This record gives sequence, C-alpha cells and structure tokens, in this order.
Amino acid sequence: MSLVTAAGCFTLVTPPEPEPEPARTRRDPAPVLRYEPIHASQFEVGPGPLTVESNIMLSLYTWFHAKDYTPRRVEFPSHDPDQRVVVHWLLPPGEGPHPTVIVFPILAGSHVVSEALAKALVNNGLAVARLERQALEFETAEEPEVVADALALAVRDARRLLDWLETRPEVDTSRLAAAGISLGGIMACLLQGVDPRIGAGFFMLTGGGLAEIIHDSTEKPVRAFRNRLLEKLGNPDRDEFIAWLRPYTEEVEPLRYAGGLDASRVYLASGRFDRVIHPARTEALWHELGEPDWTRLPVGHYQGLPFLWWTVSRAVEHLDDVFAE
Repeated sequence: MSLVTAAGCFTLVTPPEPEPEPARTRRDPAPVLRYEPIHASQFEVGPGPLTVESNIMLSLYTWFHAKDYTPRRVEFPSHDPDQRVVVHWLLPPGEGPHPTVIVFPILAGSHVVSEALAKALVNNGLAVARLERQALEFETAEEPEVVADALALAVRDARRLLDWLETRPEVDTSRLAAAGISLGGIMACLLQGVDPRIGAGFFMLTGGGLAEIIHDSTEKPVRAFRNRLLEKLGNPDRDEFIAWLRPYTEEVEPLRYAGGLDASRVYLASGRFDRVIHPARTEALWHELGEPDWTRLPVGHYQGLPFLWWTVSRAVEHLDDVFAE
C-alpha cells in the first residue's frame, strides 16, 4: 500500500472543547449575618502598644521591628449592646494607602496567635486590623445556638469595621483581605463569603462543616460543650448528633458561602495531623472553595506556630498576586 493510500486511512479528529466551569454565584448573607452600619464618629482611635500580649516571641519581634510599624487602638460599639469591639490596627511605614487585612482571633486562650499573625503580615508591608475576641464561652454554654450567635456577631462587627476602614486614607479599599487561624479562619472565610469588599483570604488550620467539627474536635472547650449536648440528648451516635446540630449552624456554615468565592483569591494552610479541625474538614472546605492553593504542613493543630512566618510569606505572595490583578 502506498503512503498516500495509507494516509487516507487516518482521520484527524479535533478534540472537543472542554466544558466551561459553572459560574460561581455569591450567596446572600443569612439574616443573622446582615449588619447595621454606624457613623464613623462612633469609632475611637488612639495610640496602641507595640506589643499587646506578654510573650517572648512577640517581645523579640518588637525588639527588632519596633520602627517597622505604627500601632493604633480602635474601639467602637458592637452589635451586642453590652460589648464594645477592640481592634489593634498596625500600619507599615509610608503614608499609604496600604493593602489591609482583617485578622480574626482563635477560639480560646490569649491573643498570642492572632497577634503573631498580625505582626507577620505587617512585617510584609500589609496594614492589619486585628480584632480582639468577644466571649464564646464553650466551657459553660448549654444551648446549641451559642455557636451561630458568636460567629454571626464577630462577622457583623467586622463588616461594621470595614465601613470605617473605607473612610481612612491609610487604607487601599481596592485591596482588602481577611485572615485567621483555626476558628479565626472560619470567621475570615465567612466574612469573605458574605462581604464582596473582601477580595482575598488566607485561612490556616481551619475547615468547613461546623457540626462535624464540633463533634470530632479534641479542643478542650469544644469537647466540654459537645459532651453537655450529647448528655442532654441521651448520647446519640455521631450521625444523629450531627444531623441534630446542623440546623443550628447552617446560617453561619462556611461551606454555605465558600461556593461563591473565586478559588484564585484564596490560600489555605492546614496540618496533616490536626485533630482539633480534622484534615477531612479542611478538604471539604477546599473542595467547596473550588480547590484553591493549599499547603499541608507536617504538624498537628498546636504545632503550627513555628511554621507561621514561612506560611505567612507564602500567603503574602498569594495576596500580592491577587492584588496585582
């Protein structure tokens, strides 16, 4: 058979065009996440301490970097009429306007972790508004609504803070992000999910599926809260407990809002051996976010702090890429 004849036996097949990705639609905030604006005059701003928490690591940072940032203390009314919100606002050198990150606190204990995160971010040239924690008394809480109430309050107050940041000449309102570790990462994800002014997010040691997290977590306050609920319910099995609890957490469930976010604007970091927020919960959030960049650290939940500066440097590279767009 001649080469010409043989060539006629083959047909050039054009591969089909790949299916377009389905559009990611941002969901409207549930009623509990809708906030009430206040006038900028209700925000009190004054000088703040270079270091807030008493911790050797933070003290060393202040020793070497005291001239590299300017601290301010901001206070304003919370949506809870019995509380006021305290924010530690760190500004890098220069007049700005600066890209700005809202940093949320962890569940319990001191604010060392969130302050370390804030200092790592400002050291990379980002302004930071770090929220102090408001009461989430898992150790004594008796009712399942406490989780949604606490998360919703934090997010609503953060949205009020965003209004104020938009009035400040030091802030580049086109480059706003949210960040947090553990519970702080859940709140940061919620804020980005419900408020389109947040254009990027960095979530560390966190995940989605609040009912599953509460049942499976080894964190002492969460375990105490779960055990009280289990006892009141007659000690149901895991599936029954999660099905019962989910309606109480649905309105503040990060998986509910993650599907509306652009995966290219999110960076995740988690511990491979985390037992406070299990890797399966991070994977669930990762899938729902559209599979963004995800770094898996060879640690558990409490061993992540030594990797903080390295992880933040990766997160800042990601934020730079997002903001450059």
